[in-house]
Amino acid sequence: MCINLRRLQWGCLVALAGCALAQARLKHDGIPSPPGNCSLDIRKKTNWGVATASYQVEGAWNEDGRTPSVWDVFAHAGNIKNNDTGDVACDMYHKFPEDFSLMRSLGIKHYRFSISWNRILPEGAAGTPINQKGIDFYNSLINEMLANGIKPYVTMFHWDLPQILQDNYDGLIGKEFINDFINYATVLFENFGDRVQDWMTFNEPWVTCVLQYGQGVFAPGKPYGEAGQYQCGHNLLLAHARTYRLYHETPQLQLGGLTYAQAQKGKIGIALNIEWLEPLTSKPADVVAAKYGIEKNLGWFADPLYFGDYPASLKACYQKILPSFTLEEQQLLRGTADFLGINFYTAKYAAGNPNDTCSVEPREQDQYGRDIGPLAESGWLRVVPWGIYKMMKYVDQRYHPAEIIITENGVSAPGEAAMPVQQAIRDKFRVDYYRGYLDNLCKAIKEGVKVSTYFAWSYMDNFEWKEGYTQRFGINHVDFDSPYRTRTTKDSGRFLAKHFFSIGHGWEAGSEQQHQGIDRQMEGNASIDRPHLEDLSQ
Repeated sequence: MCINLRRLQWGCLVALAGCALAQARLKHDGIPSPPGNCSLDIRKKTNWGVATASYQVEGAWNEDGRTPSVWDVFAHAGNIKNNDTGDVACDMYHKFPEDFSLMRSLGIKHYRFSISWNRILPEGAAGTPINQKGIDFYNSLINEMLANGIKPYVTMFHWDLPQILQDNYDGLIGKEFINDFINYATVLFENFGDRVQDWMTFNEPWVTCVLQYGQGVFAPGKPYGEAGQYQCGHNLLLAHARTYRLYHETPQLQLGGLTYAQAQKGKIGIALNIEWLEPLTSKPADVVAAKYGIEKNLGWFADPLYFGDYPASLKACYQKILPSFTLEEQQLLRGTADFLGINFYTAKYAAGNPNDTCSVEPREQDQYGRDIGPLAESGWLRVVPWGIYKMMKYVDQRYHPAEIIITENGVSAPGEAAMPVQQAIRDKFRVDYYRGYLDNLCKAIKEGVKVSTYFAWSYMDNFEWKEGYTQRFGINHVDFDSPYRTRTTKDSGRFLAKHFFSIGHGWEAGSEQQHQGIDRQMEGNASIDRPHLEDLSQ
């Protein structure tokens, strides 16, 4: 009895000491522990990275041959909060060596970015001149990434259509868009495919076709209505499928008869945005509405890529305005995603109408008036960690993708844009967001969902579309009042660096082509101070 009591006392002392040690460590570096479901094994086997988009970070809007995109024109017309523009943005066009040095110091080995179509092809269309200065910029960008041990993931189109193509044929509404996009993709394969193995054709087609071409609240700002949005989606899907077939199936003389995929050993996917919809109640109308809402938004684009056609529910509800695919086009589309990219931020409840199966009403409160989660700075974004788990399970069960990439996930912290830098970088709200969402993502991975890669949105604060610089998503703070656009790592960046970036699956450039320019770039960066990971706790 006495021995057991002593053992119990000793066990309590050990436990208390362990608790004190854990608290001391937390107090020392301010970084909480990793999420419970994110075992060391999962964190080691998964690729963890960060993402940005060209118009949101590059700046240099009229330098080196770049012509205006629809967002340049839209912003210059005063359509952005505070009359903000992306003219300078984060000035990454000039500061990218500094950025990749910072990424390296944080342990980041995977970076998703987009290419400015109008920087590569100032006149946009097939048969028009290639801008060599644009090619040179992205060559330097990619080589600098490789020099820092960072793998490039390229999005071809992240909403910034060359304005000239909008003027010529209404952009994505015109069927001419398809051939022009394929030509643009070919230029990218030819110039960057030797070092880029992961391609996304389009980012968030739902936003492009609903907000840009349906409602017209985003650039180019011309509402074409629901008929326009579905024509946009139709053209976009065919452009994606034909690009995929070009990459995988069309022999190239300059590659000795090999396809781009065979020679460059790459993959092509797409990045689709979706919010999880949870039935408001267990009533059949709410259950039907939640199912239909996901099919209407995600299935609109994912179903054709995996099954060759639109969801039956979407065709039934929009039969008068939804374009149809021919049998040949269905065959063209089916199976054109090597991986499925998912941009996931939030979830909502779905309320239905028992008299209308085409009705879905998203709600942010449950039937008792309780919020589904805390509100971020962005009015559309509530913190709902369990939503990403349910979304991953749904995607896995419906599409059985060979690979899932979380192409974006992040949050705008309330009031952060107005905070002084030393307050803004203590972003507990964002740290808690990542801990909750990553915990649920790792739970899905534990249960067999094939998530290979995760990108936090965003690497740094940037131009947040119509909201300008009033909403901040970055894990690195950017001082937009400074001509230097100074970057300062936030607590969320330190949290991800410690538990994910520095631990996650590494990558080494393998081919001779991938090594081109690395020595030269390293020499050019010799003067840049690259802090070690240990410095993050200071």
